[in-house]
Amino acid sequence: MIVNNVNSSTNYYSNVAATRYSNSIGYVRGVQKSDAFTPSKEAQSFSEMLNKLKGVSDVREDKVSDIQAKIASGQYFVSAQDIATSILANRF
Repeated sequence: MIVNNVNSSTNYYSNVAATRYSNSIGYVRGVQKSDAFTPSKEAQSFSEMLNKLKGVSDVREDKVSDIQAKIASGQYFVSAQDIATSILANRF
């Protein structure tokens, strides 16, 4: 008789566990279907600005062409002290 009681309680608990497991899966699936992400207006604005900045060149063409013209005409001079100061400032 003890064997029958153990067997019957095992079946009961396994059925309860199976029911709970199946219910929890349905609950999780239902939650996942209703989840959604909606970015705020600030996040959308930031994303738009970031995309615009990615399209902008890092080189300032107006300054480059001005310096190139000065170098070509011989009017661009940098003192040795300015060069040394810049090298030391960037190195240390």
